[in-house]
Amino acid sequence: MTNTLRLLKLPTSVQTKVAAGVISAGHARALLSLDSPEQMDAMAQRIVSEGLSVRSVEELVLVGDASKEDKKRKRRERSKRSDELEDLVSELTSRVADQLDTRVSVSGLGRKNSKGALVIECADAEDLRRIVDIID
Repeated sequence: MTNTLRLLKLPTSVQTKVAAGVISAGHARALLSLDSPEQMDAMAQRIVSEGLSVRSVEELVLVGDASKEDKKRKRRERSKRSDELEDLVSELTSRVADQLDTRVSVSGLGRKNSKGALVIECADAEDLRRIVDIID
């Protein structure tokens, strides 16, 4: 009960993601350790877009986000085209995930002429109906 009440300290956008089942209460409790609502919201979006586990989120919150530096180094090594594609996919999946309030991912698109697939996750039939109503 106390843990559930603590979740009310989260920003409304994060509370909505928990209520919709997009992120778990465990994810949300880990977010409470962050300093600002902006950080909580940003990490919640990252959880959705990257499909992070609760343990991963706890680790990221505990050590700070040191992995961002590693990602920047790796991204510099890639070609400009793949960076642009990755940025585009990341931006668009984040926008769709925010709009539909669920996890969204893109597979494929790794090669020049490859096809891709947009995957929209749903928790159950009712959640699927909610998503389709939004799209409709």
